[in-house]
This record gives sequence, structure tokens and C-alpha cells, in this order.
Amino acid sequence: MNINQINNDLVKTFTEVMTHEDIEGVLKLWSPDGEWKVMATGETFKGLEQIKQLATRSVAARNHPAGEGLLPFNVFTNSDATKFCWEYVHKAVVTDKWPASKNRPAPGTEVNIPIVLICEVQNGKLIKINEYFDLLTVSEPGNPHKLYS
Repeated sequence: MNINQINNDLVKTFTEVMTHEDIEGVLKLWSPDGEWKVMATGETFKGLEQIKQLATRSVAARNHPAGEGLLPFNVFTNSDATKFCWEYVHKAVVTDKWPASKNRPAPGTEVNIPIVLICEVQNGKLIKINEYFDLLTVSEPGNPHKLYS
């Protein structure tokens, strides 16, 4: 199997494990020295242990009633699948295990967060994810935040 097919398979598997919140499955896709950067907060998680902590805390922070969850609607790669974009809406209900101590939505709050992951792959493994979302959509759901009007 050539590297393009391996990388394309990784993108398909990534979609499967992310939408099923399979933390161990996600970790198997990462290079040991991978990096997940949350651009909205400036936080960086390096290495498998930190990425596992991020994933575990994220999964504990919300529940997904029927029909909700990580709902990808735009997934595409460059020609050799060494970079891919995973655009989704995260629909969830906040739990009392939300990881932030400040600026957190109250437990029971419904969130509907558009998120984009820009991912890099090397040798069939994830090496970097930059995660983009509007922080105010998370910390103050339901409140409009206008910049230009």
C-alpha cells in the first residue's frame, strides 16, 4: 500500500474515532511527539500523554443527547493527504466536569460550536492539529458577539 493510501485511510479512521469519541483509537493515529494546539486559547498539548489528557477532559466536559455530538460536514485533504481539514459542528450539553475554572458555561447549557481542525500527517501518523473555534461561542453561548456592526 502506498503512502497516499495510508494517509487517506488515516483520515477515514480519524473521522470514525472522533465521531465515536474513541480516545484510544485517536491516540493510535498520533506520532509520539505530536502536537495539538487550541488556537482560541493558546494552549498546546505535546506528546501522547498530554493529548490523551486533553481528549479525556474534553469528553468528560459534555454529553451528547441523541442526534448530537461531533458532526463533521466538510472533510478534505491535499493531493497526498499529508494535510487535511476536518470541519464540524459540536452539539453538546455541558457537564459539571468542564475543565476550565473560569469563563465556563453552566452545567446543562447546550452548546453548538463550529470548529475546524487543520491536521498534518507524516509517515501515516498525525503530527499536528491546529484547532480553531470562536472562544466566545463556548464561554458565552447564545450571546451575540458583534465586531463589525
